[in-house]
Amino acid sequence: MPPPSRLEWAYTNIAQVREQLLAAAAFGKCLTPEQLENAASKLSEGLRIYTEETRKLE
Repeated sequence: MPPPSRLEWAYTNIAQVREQLLAAAAFGKCLTPEQLENAASKLSEGLRIYTEETRKLE
């Protein structure tokens, strides 16, 4: 199986953060500052790569 493309990797990171935040909200779970910082980093990196890759398509 080939490794995921950059766009697939970015989408996966964004989806993981979304799922983490939805689960926390649904079950009233508090996330630690470290968990929030990690989520923000994953989201930031995913959005950066997504933006780069979609601009190539224009």
